[in-house]
Amino acid sequence: MKTFEVTVDVLVRVTLDETKFDAAFMEEFSSTIFPADDLPAHAEHLGWLFATGRASNGEFVEGYGPLPEMGISAEVHADVTDVEPFSKPRLKG
Repeated sequence: MKTFEVTVDVLVRVTLDETKFDAAFMEEFSSTIFPADDLPAHAEHLGWLFATGRASNGEFVEGYGPLPEMGISAEVHADVTDVEPFSKPRLKG
């Protein structure tokens, strides 16, 4: 059995309808999910959800609801950048 370490770079292009992220939404989201009071914080969180496969276009996402209704979409671009055989570090002794 062989084990490999694979490095994957993921670029996620997140599109947000800024009119949906009004003060009332920001306050509700921050009090129930986690503190995020500007669009870049939401883009970062959503980018992570999409990059890790925890969200996809058209889904319901906790704190946002149905993504199309919130004007949220994303394009995920992944590229395997490195594959190396895994070897355990040798213990010095």
